[in-house]
Amino acid sequence: MPPSEDLGHSTLIRYISYNLIARPPAPRIYTFSSWSNDSMFLLPSRDVDRTLTPIYNITVALNLNPFVPLSYVTTVRRGMDEQGELIGEFELAVMHSRAILKMGNHSTRMSNVLKKDGHSSRKFVWVYGDVELRWDCRTTLEDGSPMCICTDRGSHQVASFVPPPLEASPPPPAATLTVFPDGHELFDHILISALVVERKMTLSF
Repeated sequence: MPPSEDLGHSTLIRYISYNLIARPPAPRIYTFSSWSNDSMFLLPSRDVDRTLTPIYNITVALNLNPFVPLSYVTTVRRGMDEQGELIGEFELAVMHSRAILKMGNHSTRMSNVLKKDGHSSRKFVWVYGDVELRWDCRTTLEDGSPMCICTDRGSHQVASFVPPPLEASPPPPAATLTVFPDGHELFDHILISALVVERKMTLSF
């Protein structure tokens, strides 16, 4: 995934089709399925969809290219089919700073999109085109899970993300992503940035 595009042009994010997830009247809680066969799904709440049809599928593969540092590639597609619409993909190296992000047909270095917000290792800012999200993961719940709060450019909360605690005894609790009404138009960015932030925190643990 070679770096290819300048993200300063806001139209780069317009290829993403958000109309598949309509704006709801209240926040909705989405749950990540258990990890199985190198993949997981993001599921809606049962009161919205009794069939629990996956909204996104997430897969992870190991990149063994001998010319680059050992890395993992996380791919996010819409729906439950691994051949579905590609939303985004990111690659983070193990014990190395190399990191690449791809959304749609545009690739760039992760450092162009995600940066630390201030001096805290648990605060991040995500800027892609005209999308700006801030993640604050400094709060820890009683079970050890981080509580990550996501706000938009206007400092309005648009989502919260609770991944399982790293030291939880198996089976760990399911990770959840709560998306507020206004966050649904940024759903793709919220999901991918949440996954990147979680991986960043895990690597620095």
